[in-house]
Amino acid sequence: MLDIAALGPAGQYRTRRRTSVTDASGVPVLELASVPGLVVSHWIDTLRGSEPLSVAEMPDVLRKAADVFEAEEILGDDLAAHQGRVAALTGTPVSVVRECDRLITETLRDVLRAPSLARPTGCAALGAPVPETPAAGAAWCRTGDVFAVHAAGNSPGVHSMWLEALALGYRVVVRPSNRDPLTPFRLVTALWQAGVPTTQLVLVPCDHATADLIIERADRALVYGGQDVVDKYRNRSDVLIQGPGRSKLVVAADADRRAGLALAVEGAAYHAGTACTATTGVLVEHDPAGFARELADALRELVLVGPQDDAACLPCMPEADAERLAAAVLERAGNATVHLAPRVERLGGEGALATITPAVVELASAKNPLLSYEVPFPCVWVAPFERDAPDVLDGSLVLALHTGDAALVARAVEFTAVSNVYWGRPTSWVHQDVPHDGFLGEFLMRAKGLAHGD
Repeated sequence: MLDIAALGPAGQYRTRRRTSVTDASGVPVLELASVPGLVVSHWIDTLRGSEPLSVAEMPDVLRKAADVFEAEEILGDDLAAHQGRVAALTGTPVSVVRECDRLITETLRDVLRAPSLARPTGCAALGAPVPETPAAGAAWCRTGDVFAVHAAGNSPGVHSMWLEALALGYRVVVRPSNRDPLTPFRLVTALWQAGVPTTQLVLVPCDHATADLIIERADRALVYGGQDVVDKYRNRSDVLIQGPGRSKLVVAADADRRAGLALAVEGAAYHAGTACTATTGVLVEHDPAGFARELADALRELVLVGPQDDAACLPCMPEADAERLAAAVLERAGNATVHLAPRVERLGGEGALATITPAVVELASAKNPLLSYEVPFPCVWVAPFERDAPDVLDGSLVLALHTGDAALVARAVEFTAVSNVYWGRPTSWVHQDVPHDGFLGEFLMRAKGLAHGD
């Protein structure tokens, strides 16, 4: 059984207390260290008192880390073996794991791109020496020294985000998900080997009480979770929450219906339906029932194979977990029209590995709260859309609009609880210059007035 140590300021740290981690079939495959609170507090004190690499030094170091991540054996695995192991562990299709790892290495090789885009135009360039800054202006400075990350396990790609904090001089504490400790272990190890000081970056697997302690001891924190996490931290200005996406697509009557269907299929199936930008709700202006039938027919064609198969496009998990998810969707659907019922398919082999097929449910009203009900597989709630009542679109991480009506798009941009508006693109669309949920730099940095003599 694979043994995963914590990574502390003095190197690998093995604990007496371990957490057994099962793979997607429910079979125990690794033991994960569990760091106690007193040790974590000492580590954070050590990080806080350390000197980070400068912003000027970081790009070269992180580019080297990308090379190490891709080319070196870590935990006995080269990159291909690592990706296969992550797929088997999490049930995430291996093609998605590869895509996320590419995102990590691309971010490492251009890590200051996003901070540069986020930097206010009135602030001096990142890392510019004071003598080279304007005589009267502003510097863009960290709002703290220690940044904590409570990582999610639904996608390896979440580990591309905190690299920006590291590059800006934060000392970073990563608390990995028990579902996927392998990706952050490989990444932190690669960063250490490339030259990031161990006193600037640590990996801290731990229990929930210690995880709360990390949040309290850090200056800034990035936390992933469901509605319970949102409710817990919603009033904390020092905590950035990555909660449910509730991403929606509008298919208006003035747009090509076939293209709208393609957007819905692409968004629903994105990252096996587990990403926060995967399409959860589709609002259709004309004939939502017919659209739901067409969407069900398209999603019914997705193949049913294990996560390590290149053709995999659906999540895998223990059979009992899949049964609970399918039952929950059908129970909540109640009297709604189920065009495609989720089905659990046993895949065989050791354990109880199963996959779950997509679901499409038609709702009578867009005001039904099920339009935002998320589950970790492709599940789409289709409802009618009325242009004179667009408020139902608010509260979405991504709102995609398939329409020729520029006024409708402009109105959507004004919704305060919509983070991203995409016109003619699926909810899952990504671009390196488009922030996921605002620029992280808005949370990490602030403008500080700066003036010096001639």
